[in-house]
Amino acid sequence: MESMKKRMGRWLALVCVSGAALGMSGCGQTQEDEHNVIVVEQEAEPVVYDMAVATLGDVQKTQRIKCTYQQLNDESLSFGISGISVEKVYVQEGDVVEKGQVLAELSSGSRQEDIARLEYQIARNQLQMDYSQINEDYEISTLWLNFLYQSSQSPADRERLDDGVAQTQQNYDYAREDYQDAMHLDRLQLQQLQQEASSSRLVAGMSGTVSHIKEKLEGSTSVRGEAVITIIDGSECLFVTQVPEYASCFREGEGVYMEINSGSGAGKYTLLPYDMDQWGEQQMFSLTEGEDNATIEVGTLGSIVAVVERRSQVLCVPTQAVHSADGKDYVYVLGEDQMREVKWIETGLYGDSAVEVLSGLTEGERVILR
Repeated sequence: MESMKKRMGRWLALVCVSGAALGMSGCGQTQEDEHNVIVVEQEAEPVVYDMAVATLGDVQKTQRIKCTYQQLNDESLSFGISGISVEKVYVQEGDVVEKGQVLAELSSGSRQEDIARLEYQIARNQLQMDYSQINEDYEISTLWLNFLYQSSQSPADRERLDDGVAQTQQNYDYAREDYQDAMHLDRLQLQQLQQEASSSRLVAGMSGTVSHIKEKLEGSTSVRGEAVITIIDGSECLFVTQVPEYASCFREGEGVYMEINSGSGAGKYTLLPYDMDQWGEQQMFSLTEGEDNATIEVGTLGSIVAVVERRSQVLCVPTQAVHSADGKDYVYVLGEDQMREVKWIETGLYGDSAVEVLSGLTEGERVILR
């Protein structure tokens, strides 16, 4: 009996060829038809499958995580006082600034004149108080000279001397108290004005680049605590993710794969976890290897490939070879007659390119790919 494969592969082609022999020897000549039947039998080509071998290897499952290229340090500046007109903005977005540079300030009115007046009054009173001690010493010396050289130094003269010295000391003590009180009040007022002046100016606390300025800031009215200018330090940037649930997938000193799909920095890169002790809601990575001459701009998006689960040196087959039915997994193998047969297997980890096989196959066994 022929095999089923041969029965399915056999086909019959019937070709009928009709021919007529024509002769023109006369009116009584007859025409004869000839019929030829040709039978052709052809064997089909055997089916060829792509095969794979069950081998020991690593199975890993990965997850792509979005990351953003961000500066390590930034600073948002705001005025410390409300209700004052913004008189001048000295910078524009993109400007490079130095630490301590004044970036914007509010209208000061007569504040600067008041500050100068108070500073003068404080210095003048301090000088007068310093001279008061010299004047006091001079007056007391004069009283003593008069007692020694222009009096009889009688008990009455001595009593007048003592009274004069005491009165002089008291007068100067009162004067110095007045100077001190005046300077104290002036210093309090000066301190308040200086605090207002400080709150009315935006001063760069770090060197960097102005990345943002509130629209139409100059001429607007200040709002205490509202961030109006932002500075970033572009000298050191990191790739940042916000997926703490995947933080355990990374190891200190172990490189991770990252890809940028568009922009001037498009390409493939290797990152390293950065300062993992400080990880929380954000996870940071530093760039170690990448595309030559690539320019990665702040804000560029990339995707990090995180290995979320891994099995090492386990029996596995390619994912394309594994099928499922009724909650069970199986593969196809070739039987003795080279026909495809089902073989049920127990699987473990489904990885990106391979599936862990717990039972049902042995190392070296061949399976059919999809």
